[in-house]
Amino acid sequence: MTTRLIALFLTCLPLWGMSQWVELYKIPVRSDFIAMDNLLNIYSVSQSELFKYDKNGVFQFRFSDKQLGDIGEIDITFPLRPLVVYPEINYITILDNTLSDNRGKRNLLDHDIALATAACTSIQNHYWIYDAMAFSLVRLDEGFKKILETGNLSQILGIELAPNFMVEFANRLYVNNPQTGILVFDIFGTYMKTIPIPGLVRFQVTDGGVIYFKENSIYKYDPVLFQTIEFILPSDASFAVMQKNRVALVNSEEIVVIELAAP
Repeated sequence: MTTRLIALFLTCLPLWGMSQWVELYKIPVRSDFIAMDNLLNIYSVSQSELFKYDKNGVFQFRFSDKQLGDIGEIDITFPLRPLVVYPEINYITILDNTLSDNRGKRNLLDHDIALATAACTSIQNHYWIYDAMAFSLVRLDEGFKKILETGNLSQILGIELAPNFMVEFANRLYVNNPQTGILVFDIFGTYMKTIPIPGLVRFQVTDGGVIYFKENSIYKYDPVLFQTIEFILPSDASFAVMQKNRVALVNSEEIVVIELAAP
């Protein structure tokens, strides 16, 4: 089954190499990676610092906690409660829409999670954590009480697991396991399928499918049609994200925001 899906994936690749991009604005900041929420706000991560810019590129807010060190990942699925993940020290921090940490930081050891290599927000103010010591997905409620635990997924699925990123969308949890692809689970932690896109660091999930960056292009993969559209970017980038027809790309000196022109 997996071989057939990969074959379909490779042969259904429309190319948008002649796409016409219009530059909207630039943000003169160096970024390790960025994210863009559904309101088109941009979040830039640079080591231990997180910056937020509005849809016009105007600086809004900044967050940093030097005691926790460099930021490993962020989840801005719910812009009113961004999640900042520090996988190297097993901490997460929950912010508000002004990037204030008045909701506090959490040492996940205090919640019987030994090594959280990936985390994301969930509906109903819940959270998903992947505990690499137990090879298990854990769902926590608003008070960080465990309400679900999958057990050892490496044994259940019969594969090597090393998830480094995950996100929930439309009652599905998408877990990035770079060796095999994106593992999809339902809201109860039941495995559903694998999307055969290996080697990713992070990705987005929208109504249109999975969006990811690779080799100076944005790809949009439709898991229903097994079809991928490639959007070649107009300039070199180390990373890029897409919302609707807008793309924010990172180069060595700045963030460049462009939009796909109407045909």
